[in-house]
Amino acid sequence: MTVSTPTSTGGSGARLVANSRWNLIAFACTVLAHLVTIPFVVRWIGVAEFGRAGVVLAVIAPLTLIGSVLGQAVTREVSARLAASDAGAAAECFGAALRLCTAVSAVALLVLLVAGPWITAALLGADAHEATSLVVLFALAGGGWFAQQLILVFQGNKMAHEDFRTVARMAMISAVLTVAATLALTAALPTAVGYLAGVAAAFAFTLVGWIWAARHDRPRLAAASETSPHVRALLHFGKWQGIAQLAGALSNQVDRYALGAFATTTAVGQFNISNRLQEAAYIGVVKAGEVLFPHFGRNSSRPIAEQSAEFHAASWVVGVVSAAALAPIIPLAASILHLWIGPQAGSDAPMLLRTLVFGAIVGCGSNVFTYYAMGVGRNRPVAWITVMYSVITVVLSVALIGAYGTPAAGVGLLIASFFRVAAAMIITRREFFPGMHLEELLVGTVLPVAAGAVVAWLLYEVGMEAMSWPSLVVQYAASGLAVVVVACSASLLAPSGRLIMRGAIGAIRKRVQA
Repeated sequence: MTVSTPTSTGGSGARLVANSRWNLIAFACTVLAHLVTIPFVVRWIGVAEFGRAGVVLAVIAPLTLIGSVLGQAVTREVSARLAASDAGAAAECFGAALRLCTAVSAVALLVLLVAGPWITAALLGADAHEATSLVVLFALAGGGWFAQQLILVFQGNKMAHEDFRTVARMAMISAVLTVAATLALTAALPTAVGYLAGVAAAFAFTLVGWIWAARHDRPRLAAASETSPHVRALLHFGKWQGIAQLAGALSNQVDRYALGAFATTTAVGQFNISNRLQEAAYIGVVKAGEVLFPHFGRNSSRPIAEQSAEFHAASWVVGVVSAAALAPIIPLAASILHLWIGPQAGSDAPMLLRTLVFGAIVGCGSNVFTYYAMGVGRNRPVAWITVMYSVITVVLSVALIGAYGTPAAGVGLLIASFFRVAAAMIITRREFFPGMHLEELLVGTVLPVAAGAVVAWLLYEVGMEAMSWPSLVVQYAASGLAVVVVACSASLLAPSGRLIMRGAIGAIRKRVQA
């Protein structure tokens, strides 16, 4: 059997490592801000009020696709123009995205302020007085949301320039602003109103920071007319990505909707606490691999054999790192929540956290597939896979939570994740790399996920408990190292796995010698 041989990437690989490092620093700052603020917020306003604010944010969340899609479209289109050495067209494209985002977000904000309180009141079964008070919550959350959409476009432009250092610096500033604004306003007004006011203020101040950071980019706003070729290019990329983002947003929020309808806001609060921790860890591994998106775009003209080899190696590396970062949370879930939040987290929170993290481990198997598809501008299959994933998640989540209540939250997402990874593997061989062997695909995609799941299950059965933060850190690191050892050992049993390991060892030797 033949196996694709990875091509030496030299400076390109070093740039990817550097970009990934800056991206992880940006993520770490964001996570730190959430980890610092949430325990105080929960203690000050209570789990029920935290859940009430969470339902409002869940209703708004699908509209975040505006900034997310345009930000990704900017990364794709600006990077393509930079690759063609056309800086002027790149500036025009960035300007078109800013103008388009502002217009669409303004209209969406008006719709949100009118329909949001009504939808939330119906979801929670609230009375007229409660519906009126929700208007204030939506005004605050909507203002923060509007700023967030523009931030995502500014961030997408910097990613297209592979300026991840600026992204990291802005994340540091945003983290400080988030902690200061959220804690100050929540302490002054310990209700959902104070909490959402703090979140909105943090986004507003962060947007001002991004405008300052982009002062040298000089986006050509005047060139961003509706007939502009840049607008057409953004919309062409965004139409499929928009479908994917909307479907993904609905599937990510359906557990909150179902818990709000079938359970209580306290249950929503417990789910939010568990999900926020899971999201922090999952987004971390996403950020580690996100640099592949513009990288694949800039190298889309390379021979398909080289792209296939790079895709295979990247899938394995991202998969192993993801599993090592996520798997330890499963056996340590109760300890993490106890040390982080305390008894306010609730008795169901550890179980919810384990389910969500298991789903995240499985879902990581399709991340590099998504980066590659977006990078080469073939995101249509990503959209259809996400729609399928969303339908399965929504149907199963509503049915299971309706039948079994809070313990079933996250199960629908977990089951749907298996279908998502399977579909991604099928499309990878059928449409992207027909010459890729099944053994390569299994080693690069399934093996890291399986290693993480097996190690997590074994450690959970053994029983792990950390009574202090130092003990938790040591056990977490040891568990993650166990995942890496198991994944590397299993990879040595396959030809393509041995090839990846030789490449990794060679890269390490070069780094040491340098």
